[in-house]
Amino acid sequence: MRSTGALAVLTHRQFRLLLGGQTLSGLGDWVDYVALVSLVAYQWRDGAGGLAAVAVTAAVPWLVVAPVAGVWADRLPQKPAMIGCDLVRAGLVLGYLVAPDLPVLLALLAAKTAVGTLFTPAQQSALKSTVPGESLLAATALNTLATQTTKIAGPALGGVVLVLSGPPGAFAADAATFALSALILSRLRLRSRTGQVRSEQPTATWYGRLLRELREGLAFVRASRTLRIAVAGLSATVFLVLMFDTLSPLLLLDLGVPRSFYGAVVASVAVGAATGSVLVARLGRDHSPFVILGASQAATGTLVAAVGAAATSGVRIPALSWLPVTVGIGLCSAGILVVFGYLVQRATPQGLVGRVGTVALVVPTVLQLAAPPAGAALAARVGIGWVLTGAGTGLAVLGAVCLRRHPEDEPAAGQHAEGLAPAPAEPASEGSAS
Repeated sequence: MRSTGALAVLTHRQFRLLLGGQTLSGLGDWVDYVALVSLVAYQWRDGAGGLAAVAVTAAVPWLVVAPVAGVWADRLPQKPAMIGCDLVRAGLVLGYLVAPDLPVLLALLAAKTAVGTLFTPAQQSALKSTVPGESLLAATALNTLATQTTKIAGPALGGVVLVLSGPPGAFAADAATFALSALILSRLRLRSRTGQVRSEQPTATWYGRLLRELREGLAFVRASRTLRIAVAGLSATVFLVLMFDTLSPLLLLDLGVPRSFYGAVVASVAVGAATGSVLVARLGRDHSPFVILGASQAATGTLVAAVGAAATSGVRIPALSWLPVTVGIGLCSAGILVVFGYLVQRATPQGLVGRVGTVALVVPTVLQLAAPPAGAALAARVGIGWVLTGAGTGLAVLGAVCLRRHPEDEPAAGQHAEGLAPAPAEPASEGSAS
């Protein structure tokens, strides 16, 4: 009999391989990020403008390239696509070693990120081939857990590598993680996808086919109540959270917390999110995903508003006393991250996961770029504390609305929404079919 615990999904060998490849490349990406910041800020001395250029360059491909990449992710074989993306990214990272200046470095970073926009939907689609339907929530939660764990370990490892060998060593380490990820993924044995792209009309141009398939993804999102609620909820959450997230270093000063404590704050949020991911996997089999989503939004918003109120009222407590609060924020926010990914996976046929997943992220990505400037402008007028108080209150209200008005007829976790056909049977955990 299969284990029923939250980590039972790890009994599926194909999922372990997929998760291992994702975790390795994610760890390398954080080592890479630390090295990029060090190179731009400290060696090349390009200042705040250079750092902003790095951040924007890393975000724009997810808005411009990702929708097209989602179409191709639904067309291409998943395993070769993921391996190819890993190998190409390894080569581009090695290109950092010979980049003479910031424009060349940014071009390489943009290319690497663009390739990543193909890897991500291919990986998301492959996920449904590695676990049975009833394990989908647990698999999504462990993906989030892996992401949060790399946020803790990656910067720490990057700092060590930088001390030992500088940015070149960090870039070489990142390239190695992509190569190792490709090696691990080469052992995958995936089932054939369901809901594949329909055959094209011979007279259709490639541009016409691309637009048609993009419209299919958009139409599916618009037709699915589950996806509309998920996208709206994530979009509002992203905007409210990122209005204050980039202000957190300045918030510490308002709270009387030393700047040196910032790293501990970031790590504590990641620890909370990692723990919350496992907790969501445990709770998800007995509770509606919309209940978990609403409760997570309400709890996260309440904690954030409380921190904002402390900043505006001049409350001063020992720095260590804030760590339980920041762990709690990470713990509660995990429900938002896990449930969104799960709802997209559950409500979408496998042959549409690439397009639907990227279409569903377009609005949150736009808000991801718009929220920090909006938060900064508002903070300049009313103060950082009031920005947190307002954004946190808005997030708590959003959660309360979700709890009160969530769909009553949602299927239980592991079933497919919107009348979609169930996933095909799971192959043997340790010996999947080719």
